Amino acid sequence: MQTLTRARQQIRERVQANEFAELSRYIDSLQVRWQQAPPGDCPAYMEAVQGHMLVDWDVGSSKALTQLLKAWIDACPKAYHPQVAMGFHCFNRACHIRGSAAADAVSQERRLAAEQACEMGAAHFLRAMERSPQPVAAAIGMLQISAHFHEPGWLVELFRGQVARFRPSAHADVEVQEAAAPLLVKHGLTPLVELPQALPGCLGARRPDGEGAKDYWLRHALAWWPGCYEAIEAYARYLTPRWGGSFDAIDQLVSGPLCQYWSERQRNAIRWLAVEEAFWLPRAVQLPQIVAWQQTFEAWAQHDLRARERATLLALRGALRYASLQDYPGALHDFVASVELYPDHGFVSSIGEPFYSFACLVLFHGGEGATAAFRVAIERLCESRMQAAACALRAVGHQFGLWGFRQSAEQARVWLHAAVNRQCGREGLGFDVLEVPRLLWAANLHEAAYFLYQQCAERKLPDAAAALYELHCGRLANTPEHYRDAASAEHWLLCAAQSGNQMAKYDLACQRMRGGEALHERSAMLAVRRLLLDCLGNEQLDARARLQLGILQRTFGDARERAEAVAYLLELVEFPDAEVAGRACAELGLAWMQGQGTRKQSRFAAIEWVNRAVALQPDDLVIEHIRAQILNSHSVVKTLITVCGAALFRGDLDARELPPKAGSAEPDCQRASA
Repeated sequence: MQTLTRARQQIRERVQANEFAELSRYIDSLQVRWQQAPPGDCPAYMEAVQGHMLVDWDVGSSKALTQLLKAWIDACPKAYHPQVAMGFHCFNRACHIRGSAAADAVSQERRLAAEQACEMGAAHFLRAMERSPQPVAAAIGMLQISAHFHEPGWLVELFRGQVARFRPSAHADVEVQEAAAPLLVKHGLTPLVELPQALPGCLGARRPDGEGAKDYWLRHALAWWPGCYEAIEAYARYLTPRWGGSFDAIDQLVSGPLCQYWSERQRNAIRWLAVEEAFWLPRAVQLPQIVAWQQTFEAWAQHDLRARERATLLALRGALRYASLQDYPGALHDFVASVELYPDHGFVSSIGEPFYSFACLVLFHGGEGATAAFRVAIERLCESRMQAAACALRAVGHQFGLWGFRQSAEQARVWLHAAVNRQCGREGLGFDVLEVPRLLWAANLHEAAYFLYQQCAERKLPDAAAALYELHCGRLANTPEHYRDAASAEHWLLCAAQSGNQMAKYDLACQRMRGGEALHERSAMLAVRRLLLDCLGNEQLDARARLQLGILQRTFGDARERAEAVAYLLELVEFPDAEVAGRACAELGLAWMQGQGTRKQSRFAAIEWVNRAVALQPDDLVIEHIRAQILNSHSVVKTLITVCGAALFRGDLDARELPPKAGSAEPDCQRASA
């Protein structure tokens, strides 16, 4: 069987030499082998026609692939496969643009850009169908567009015998169109200029019984090649529970006439899709769920499975044994067996969890035979464009000679570049690159972890600089003393903030506020304010950023900004986190005492607010210091005079200007009304 690696090499050689006619002939030959092989046994063809093998994703980009496909189409205008590859490329970009969020969380501009990419893909698939007597791959592409999104409106019109007019951009606001355009430009795509006005002659009419789009395209694919494994697999993927289907629906499909000439092993490969998609790791305390997965794996181990599905089963079971059962010898046995069994020199690249558990097992527990299998898994995953973390591990392996990798600084640089490029492109599956140095640090491989953090930060990988700041501050567990360095911490904090890291911006703002005096300069104050404003909307930081904005603007702002400060603080007085709410109340006390952003000065209101703060946070030293300021606590006599005077001159304060009373169980402390 032609391996994926060999096919990739053959294709890249032709691409690099601009031999597009030879490229078309080679993929034509792959198509012949695909149709001659047993169902599902020649993955190289579908990988090739989807365009994944055409570019080196570690140095190229989706825009580069777009340009390459256009050049291939121009060089071979009558060829089938360049049109198919462009169709799949447009579909894949549509999926990337839309993302994996729920439908109601997808912005209008992303939805529009994805629909425009889909209609481009559909147009290329239709052109491909005009160029082949058996356009099976093009029909599979249309099946995926129809199931994952929906058929373009103009295509529906053509099937109804109408003139093709409908396009998504005509029904979108101008602002949405303008926002969608850069999402396409990023990938080198432009909306269709002219809509197709006729269907390819090879396509029949839709059945009058309300035949769905994906059923229509499956019917045509199987008419051109009965029993096509990849067509049925593509259809079955949209019958899984994630897409509103069920295991029973998949079982009915493969047990029916469409798969009547398949072996049970091939049917089980399709049934396995639902199991693989449903897999999740229960925690150690979730015993019923652990038992359920053990029973599932035990039952499936008795099934007749292809090597790919059995290897995936072993990897999933290894992850369950490692993470849920802490059965390290059993997990190691499964992982090693999975690596040895996985066909075509690959590994489980479509799911990240088994590899993460495998990495943890090797780093924290080792075991005889683990290192060699781990190296092989890393090498195989690096061949896929999907895995970023595997590239990071390979870079560390080459830099330090770990896990059987040959020590080579040059190879380390190559794989570092690949890791960062894949991570920044967000094309990768599995766990993030920065999880690798975290694991290395936890495994006491400090030098290797520091190397990876530093190299990623120098290559501008998001959040790497922030991690180095934490490291040099000594905030990581078991930090050796020689890594603690205030100057380095300051450098990486600034780098992290400049890169847009919100936590770094917050830390930098707080650090500058602790300096205090420099903020009397307007420009310095506004710079800190900008840092804090950039943190708003962050789920973890929003409340604390508002608190710091209140403190900053109350202390250093102009009249308008001080009024804003009071508004920020009032929003937080009933915040669930008592530390935030207490400090906000204390700052409101200072605002009322000094008349900063309040309607007037009022010692009474100040005392009420600071007492509320103490009730919320009785042991907070900062709040106690503020209370002492407000009550003149350095002198008992002055304290009594202050409290009594405040009570006598309460004035016309509105209840809304005082702390909320409900639910405030205040301790026995001095009150202004005493």
